[in-house]
Amino acid sequence: MPHAYGYMRVPRDVEDEKVKLLEDQTVAYAERSGLHFVRFFFEFHCGSHEAFEELIAELIRADAHHVVVPSLRHLAQNGLLQDQMLERLEFSARAQVLAMRLRTAIE
Repeated sequence: MPHAYGYMRVPRDVEDEKVKLLEDQTVAYAERSGLHFVRFFFEFHCGSHEAFEELIAELIRADAHHVVVPSLRHLAQNGLLQDQMLERLEFSARAQVLAMRLRTAIE
């Protein structure tokens, strides 16, 4: 089974229980999609891309090509920035992004 990594933005005011539920749902979605879920990369600070950069480095290192997100809004709120991040994942790591749904409770 191909490996997949998760990426989530988690605002400071979100309850741990909500984050855990979304994590579990995202892992289950990856597994239903025929992927072996490896781990999450979390962005905790608004405007930060540190975890995103770590994700790209790990995808390249592991020769993995799947990223699962709860929704594309976890990449960025702005559509143009979402597109740039999707292109970066595709160009840098040949990664495909699977979005679990359009919106989530944590965005």
